[in-house]
Amino acid sequence: MRIAFLILVLTVLVTFPTRAEDITGLLLDAESREPVAGAIIKAVGGKGFAASKSDGSFILKGPAKQISIRCMGYETKNEEVPLKNGEILLCPKETVLNEVVVQAPDIFQKGDTLVFNVGKYATSADDAIIDVIKRLPGVKVEKDGTIMYQGKPINKFYIDGNDFVGDAYGLATNNISKDDVAAVELMENHQPIKALEDIEFSDQAGINLKLKEDAHSRWVGVTNAGGGFSPLLYSGSVFAMRLARKTQNMFTLKADNTGWNPENEIMEHSYDPMFSSIYKEALWREYISADEAGAPLSESRTRDNRSWLANAIVSWGNGDTANRLKLNYIGDRLDYSSSIFTDYFSPKIDNLNQNDVLHTRRHSLNAELKTEINKKNYFLKDNLRFDIGCQRGASSVSGSFNLNQDVTRRKLSLTNDLRLIKKTDKRIFTLSSRNGFLHNPANLSVSADYGDPTQRIGINDLRHTTESQYGLFKGFWRLYVYGGGDINYRHINLDLSHFPVRQNTAGQYNALLASAYLSPKAEYDRRGWRIVLHIPIQWRHYTLQGNHDFAIFSPNLYLYRQLTAKSDFSMQASYSSYAPDAAMFVDCAVLSDYRNLFIAIPIEKNSSATSASTTYRYRNPLTAFFANISASYTYNRSPYISNKKFVNGFIFTTYEPLFTGAHNFNTKGGVSKGLCHNRLVIGLELSYSNISAATMRDDAKQDFRQEVLTANPYFKGSLNRWLSMNYTINVNVSTLKISSQSSSDAISLYQTLSFTIIPDDNFHFTLGGEHYYTRFGDSQTKDANLVLIDASASWQINAKIRLGLTARNLLDRQNYRYSTFGSLSRTDHIYRIRPRNVLLTAQLRF
Repeated sequence: MRIAFLILVLTVLVTFPTRAEDITGLLLDAESREPVAGAIIKAVGGKGFAASKSDGSFILKGPAKQISIRCMGYETKNEEVPLKNGEILLCPKETVLNEVVVQAPDIFQKGDTLVFNVGKYATSADDAIIDVIKRLPGVKVEKDGTIMYQGKPINKFYIDGNDFVGDAYGLATNNISKDDVAAVELMENHQPIKALEDIEFSDQAGINLKLKEDAHSRWVGVTNAGGGFSPLLYSGSVFAMRLARKTQNMFTLKADNTGWNPENEIMEHSYDPMFSSIYKEALWREYISADEAGAPLSESRTRDNRSWLANAIVSWGNGDTANRLKLNYIGDRLDYSSSIFTDYFSPKIDNLNQNDVLHTRRHSLNAELKTEINKKNYFLKDNLRFDIGCQRGASSVSGSFNLNQDVTRRKLSLTNDLRLIKKTDKRIFTLSSRNGFLHNPANLSVSADYGDPTQRIGINDLRHTTESQYGLFKGFWRLYVYGGGDINYRHINLDLSHFPVRQNTAGQYNALLASAYLSPKAEYDRRGWRIVLHIPIQWRHYTLQGNHDFAIFSPNLYLYRQLTAKSDFSMQASYSSYAPDAAMFVDCAVLSDYRNLFIAIPIEKNSSATSASTTYRYRNPLTAFFANISASYTYNRSPYISNKKFVNGFIFTTYEPLFTGAHNFNTKGGVSKGLCHNRLVIGLELSYSNISAATMRDDAKQDFRQEVLTANPYFKGSLNRWLSMNYTINVNVSTLKISSQSSSDAISLYQTLSFTIIPDDNFHFTLGGEHYYTRFGDSQTKDANLVLIDASASWQINAKIRLGLTARNLLDRQNYRYSTFGSLSRTDHIYRIRPRNVLLTAQLRF
């Protein structure tokens, strides 16, 4: 019935009446026969218009008997429709200008690209280009540096059209001076692979930094040095970049103990899928979690660190061929101090008090060699990556338990990705392959009154995945067949000794996971409609504690409609069945920290999920107004249910064979508007989630519902030439309802306010504050309030040298309190933050 319904929906949509044929053509220079880009094509006597692309091609929607072509530097020309041979030759013409002053607009549109003039958005208080990007309308920068546009992360980051930094664009955005960038180009619906343009639709955007002429073919960069106190502080870095025609280089060195996180600099932000949605990135779960810590504050507030980063990127190539060698080293030493109180909402379970002092040490080194050929009809990528690292975490725990625990991890991995795409006018062939090796042992040692348990985990893993695709293009239809296979071999050695409650605590496993899949796919694309029907069929086999086979069926229907030049709408509906995790057949108990034991049970039945989602986006670059809203609903059905058993303060997490369903509804949206020639940006983001599910505790099933409502209005920008203000407030309302019990709720509020005074272009002063507030739903828990005050001053001595003085946490607050909900519990946290500190810095740009 589901298949019949999907076919019926597709048939109805396809048979909608459509307008007359689109007018397509190619604009060429009459003398050089080079493509003419940026020309305006308009229907004579009509409203339709289009702009020619970089290759000279254009598509004008709607009927027309005659079209007009206008372009700076060429004679205006009218052509009758239909066009002869599809080519239009434009005759060059000199344009004589009188004495005029031309000012670039704040923002303008060029085809599918929005161009933001950096000079209009930047202020003298800005340093790196990321400071400007944060204020662009429609754009949001997450705490980890991920750049979002209209609610979705960007999928590519370029510098002058070159993606030599790869997906780790934090190195560029945090170091390139805003004075070296002429424009930020935001390419909507960006497809980074040329061979897939006009074939595979993307609803994500790409960003290109257009550098100024004097920043080309020379070394540009920045050096920073800083020192301070409370405690003794230091920060030093060197960043250098050179973009030449055939080679590009970037080098970074940095050492810091002021709260900076080196991981954010080299984090891989964008999403570049090698395989279809059938591919599962992680086949196995992580067991040990005793060395994990974090709080919902800015990392610069919480990281008591000593960190180092070394990075080198060398890229070379010619034309459509590019090669890149990238080396990264990270060293990170962190100290944490936190306390938690967990209420399990049950008189039979003792509440937990835990004070934890944790010290972690990490070193990692990775190298990547990438070759890419990106042409209109051909794409080839070969990426070889090597990673090696070690990590140790030692903690002292007091409260309900008094003990020490120590975690050590090591990692050695080697991965090679290969992707090939060949395309003609009517066919496409794709081959994707990944081969990987992983050596990943981990140990957990506990020294406690109840004994000295030790958990050892040894992992060696080999995996090979190959997927191919063959497609045909016929009119407005594209028909594909995907096929692939995935083979994973993993040797697992588990050993838990001296744990007070004996289980099956040791075992060695040789697991073989194999899958094969076939997936027909049909796409219809015409008149702003895009309809995609995808029907994957998969067989999955486990050789682990016997042989286990699963059949998987996952149809998916996607509909996209370009409503106007400024708005679009999309819908998606899917049903998927999926096999249980292979880890469910590892019947050995595993200790994840001093009190949590995980015990899997074999599951021989599939789970399933039915989901639907919709998204609407609107943007008007001329008025700098951007809006988006999306909603999704998912119903998950599982043949087993999680069961937490509490025994003498320990928690055994296992599963019971009981079918359960979980309902998950989410909606989110946002609007932003540029004001006063985009010197100011105001916006609002809203989100709501509702989860209704069930779980078990001590063999008793309990239903629960969690609701979270979040509102985030903000205001940022310059009030006038000498004063700017940034204000944001985030309100979060959380509610947990368990069966027939009364609900438990908490309201948290986070707001920031900062003023920057710029008496002239060489000086600026900033005063800012952050306010955190949590109100708990019960009368026994005291509300939490935290106010943090910061101040800074900067003196731009000349175009290259800047001095800065920063004072953070002037009130010298020590702790931050907040609350989180689990499935059947609430945990109140107290987290130590960095004390008052003062830092003097000197910066040299070259």
